[in-house]
Amino acid sequence: MMNLCLGLAFVALAVGSSDPEMSEDAAAQLSSGGEYLTMYSDYVPELSSAPLTRRSLRDVTDTDQVYLDHAFKAVGENVTEEQWLPHYIDTQGYISLCLRLDFKEERVVTGQDISDALAFFTASARDLQQGLIGETHFSWTQPVKVGLFGIAHTSNVTFEGLTAEQNATLKFQNTEARCPASCSRFLNKKTVKDLKIEGRSHDFPSCKEKRSNPDFPVNQYDLNLWYSDYSFGESNTSVAAGGAWGVRMLWQNRDSASLYYHMVGRAAGLPNGENWPLWLEWWAIKPWSIVASTYHYPLSSSSEFYDFDIMMLRRLWQMSPVK
Repeated sequence: MMNLCLGLAFVALAVGSSDPEMSEDAAAQLSSGGEYLTMYSDYVPELSSAPLTRRSLRDVTDTDQVYLDHAFKAVGENVTEEQWLPHYIDTQGYISLCLRLDFKEERVVTGQDISDALAFFTASARDLQQGLIGETHFSWTQPVKVGLFGIAHTSNVTFEGLTAEQNATLKFQNTEARCPASCSRFLNKKTVKDLKIEGRSHDFPSCKEKRSNPDFPVNQYDLNLWYSDYSFGESNTSVAAGGAWGVRMLWQNRDSASLYYHMVGRAAGLPNGENWPLWLEWWAIKPWSIVASTYHYPLSSSSEFYDFDIMMLRRLWQMSPVK
């Protein structure tokens, strides 16, 4: 369970766009506003290469069932047809990221900063994976690998202490801190059926920016891991967003494991607290969840998915047309 809360943030989060051709920027603008707490921590998830096993859950209660039914009764093709993080895990066994360092102020980014960011993302993705192991048609049981396709950054970023692998990673400097759109699965694939047909061939011919790496396919990027040093959104007050295109958060909150878990859960297609009306919460207290949270939730240095998060994940996977 969560460690002692280090602070509270008022954060509203949004699901990714149902239109695969919508830009990642436009999808991220679906977030709404909030304030943030700047928080730093020495905590970094420890990753293991040991085989993963299926996560055991408590029994589903009547309240769980009511919330699950209400959350997914209106789910349409925007969730079940799009490619989400679990599909990449199952069909590829890896997740390739575009690390976006979208900074307006001059900042130094170290190799350790980059390694820590990947560790947080990997830990939360593997916890989702454990929730799906044993589900019908989910086949990948080795710990999912997470790596970088490229690092996109503004001119305000200075790198220090990069590893040899990080130095060799493609770099894209531009005002929007964006990797090439032609290399984005989100922008170039329409349904999970396309991904299933590709299987594990890793062939992505539309992407011209390729780097040979025998240990990790980097011919495209599946998701964005996007950091900003300013609030964003339509009202310029959003501090976090997540969807099929990836996750976005403030650089100042990069050490919050609970925020990563919330965001990665959104990248997995899970609904947040906005999916339930107040009358339902008046009828029965909402089950504990880090993804389907209310607006107030802790920015903690360690975290995990609650049982109800995994219940939602399994329900969503059962609805997927990929068989």
